[in-house]
Amino acid sequence: MSLFSPAVDQVLTFLVQELQKVGSYSTLNTTRSAVSFISDHTIGNHPLVKRFCKGASSIKPQSPRYDFVWDPAPVISKLATIYPYDSLRKLVLLLALGSGQRAQSLAAIRISFISFATDRLTIRIPDRIKTSSAPGRAQPLITFIRFRDRPELCIISILQHYLSITRDLRPNGSDSLFIACVKPQMPGVQTVSRWIRKGLEECGIQGGVFSDHSTCHASTSLAAKKRVPIDLIKRAAGWSGESQVFARFYNRPIINPDDFSKAVLLS
Repeated sequence: MSLFSPAVDQVLTFLVQELQKVGSYSTLNTTRSAVSFISDHTIGNHPLVKRFCKGASSIKPQSPRYDFVWDPAPVISKLATIYPYDSLRKLVLLLALGSGQRAQSLAAIRISFISFATDRLTIRIPDRIKTSSAPGRAQPLITFIRFRDRPELCIISILQHYLSITRDLRPNGSDSLFIACVKPQMPGVQTVSRWIRKGLEECGIQGGVFSDHSTCHASTSLAAKKRVPIDLIKRAAGWSGESQVFARFYNRPIINPDDFSKAVLLS
């Protein structure tokens, strides 16, 4: 039988095997969609396959990656001590925390899509990314205001300084905001992710527990804690107005694991 015309029992046998390997139903559902996409009779919509997947969703339901998230305050305090602006990781971390965007968005920033005003910075992301790939979704638009009283945390000033010191280092025709010291000089998503992880580790965040994408969890959770409107949080992070992703997976309690021991032992 052709690989593109699988029988229902073959698909179910394959999904049973995959169910034992995956951590959550979402991964299994992605596999089912892929099989259905390449088959010539949308096998993924067969009643038996749908019934199996419904049972699998009960066995391995989707769950948030984190039960709690790190407190951004100590990280931002640490970044504020790096002054003047001699750290690329400081710029990347502040962009991630200040925008709620993921590494994919930061890696896609182009200089020609950055607009400076007197007290405002606007960055348009031209490339299709995860949060804008669905039809009708708007492309990310990131804005920052100038912090005249806190220059050590002013993303506008730091970004202008970075563009100035890297002007003569950029390859001809390069429009990527970030450049690396080694080839290829236009870093991809993995490189930006590594910069974020290294920066978090330098600020005391456990890399083995929290990934680079935890900046999005931390910043959006802190914004919610400070009563920023949920619609504004969703818009900043690229979620649609009806999306439940923030409520289900991102809005985590902000916890500093050292607070309890400090309160007890250093009282």
